[in-house]
Amino acid sequence: MKLTRFFVGALCLTLVSCEACNEPDPEVIPEIRWANDVTVFETASTTSLTFQLRLSEASSEQVSVQFETVDGTAVAGEDYVATSATAVFQPGEVNVTVDIPVIADDYLEQDELFSVTLSNPINGYIKIGGPTVTGGIRNDDSMINISDEGYQSAESYEGLTLTWADEFNDDYINYDNWGYDLGSGSGGWGNNELQTYTNSPTNSYLSDGRLIIKAEKTGENSYSSARMKSLGLQEFQFGRIDVRAILPKGKGIWPAIWMLGANYPEMGWPACGEIDIMEHLGHQAGTVHGTAHWGNSYSQWQHQGNDISIYPDHFDGEFHVFSIDWSPNEINYLMDDEVYFTVNTAMMNGQNYPFNEAFFFILNVAVGGNWPGYPDETTSFPVFMAVDYIRVFQ
Repeated sequence: MKLTRFFVGALCLTLVSCEACNEPDPEVIPEIRWANDVTVFETASTTSLTFQLRLSEASSEQVSVQFETVDGTAVAGEDYVATSATAVFQPGEVNVTVDIPVIADDYLEQDELFSVTLSNPINGYIKIGGPTVTGGIRNDDSMINISDEGYQSAESYEGLTLTWADEFNDDYINYDNWGYDLGSGSGGWGNNELQTYTNSPTNSYLSDGRLIIKAEKTGENSYSSARMKSLGLQEFQFGRIDVRAILPKGKGIWPAIWMLGANYPEMGWPACGEIDIMEHLGHQAGTVHGTAHWGNSYSQWQHQGNDISIYPDHFDGEFHVFSIDWSPNEINYLMDDEVYFTVNTAMMNGQNYPFNEAFFFILNVAVGGNWPGYPDETTSFPVFMAVDYIRVFQ
């Protein structure tokens, strides 16, 4: 019995020794390890993330280790500076710092992560499974600094007068101009969309003279956004309408600037008519669509439209102006003053022409749906549409 116990004890000692054979004795050579993960807010004053490297005990020898940054959701050159160098502990030192420069910006974007790995230790060792630390960049971008570059429309047109505009220069959204559609809508607003619309200042607000409509991820397959409308507040019949905007990109992102007939509550859709001044599918970042919808009933719904592109540029890079030139019996669709589609009475195929009545505005950013498809791992949230102004000349 005693012999058996001795044999088991010897076997255990042998197994422990084999498991540790890849790690030097920490009483002789110190372990090199990161102190902890580090997260900072991205602000104008943030210049770097500072990590602490530690030795398990002081050494009489100089100890060194190489470190290198690795992309995660944070990307080198955009969010931080790629760094590869050697950290050195002088004899007797047990702490050194590693600084990774951060590239601060004013873009609205998700919180981001990268990592820093260790390799090639000298006079120290790295514990198996523990050479990596995570750096987090939390984006505090409620104020979005957007360049004013891009196309500018005319401030006047011959024979027309500016009858209404929202330049979004106030501190708060003007509720004499705008109300909201709220919730997830029947059947995802009829298109199997994923977002829930809110009137929260998180999803729609004014910043630096622009209206920001922001869509963000709130959970697994759940998103919040805003859908603003001027129904019962600002309604128009005919004229030149200009909307200057920057559009988001990304698979499953669907911003729109559009109009419905003011008789929508009584007539329903599509009998009220729909004028899509601009729709954008985020996976086609350089293309926008203009479309008209009509039909005496849903079973008779018809639509026609066209698209226009600025390839290889994207509509999220600078402002463009999306317009309609709307007269009795005809509507011309324009992007940066270029006509690319026309709808008129000759195209109705036996249905009523609804576009000679008053219409109201809708501005929204949808997520997912039958037409754009759905977000995937390449889609980065939050995203925003920035509207510089809406002007109506009649």
